[in-house]
Amino acid sequence: MVSKFQHLVFYVNDLEESRAFFSQLLDLQLSALNHPDSSAAMKLANQEMRFMSFGFYHHDICLVKHRKLQFDNESLMHYTMVIRDSTAYDKILVNAQKMGIATKEGRMIKSAKMENHWKAFCFQDPNKHWIELILK
Repeated sequence: MVSKFQHLVFYVNDLEESRAFFSQLLDLQLSALNHPDSSAAMKLANQEMRFMSFGFYHHDICLVKHRKLQFDNESLMHYTMVIRDSTAYDKILVNAQKMGIATKEGRMIKSAKMENHWKAFCFQDPNKHWIELILK
């Protein structure tokens, strides 16, 4: 069976805007670049990538700019990240406020489990991906 989730891949409109967003909000670091002219595969795929890491893996999030693909992020419900401790949770919430990101307190879906000692909030990134953060 699966023991952990390795990484997420997001199609984005602007690689640098998305890289800056995730760097500033979640303290993700750029771990590698992939340019469309760096390999035959990237030329054929007509895409460019930015790999972002929390520091444990080569990448935790991969941002992909596909030059021809049209995508509809309105159809993505959301994804959830569990935050390791209250200091990290509070830091991300403060970062979101400083960045002027509209946040919604609580779970993304009202019927989702929420214990009394948990904290949660959600928001959208520049590409309309919904992100939910939970402190358990």
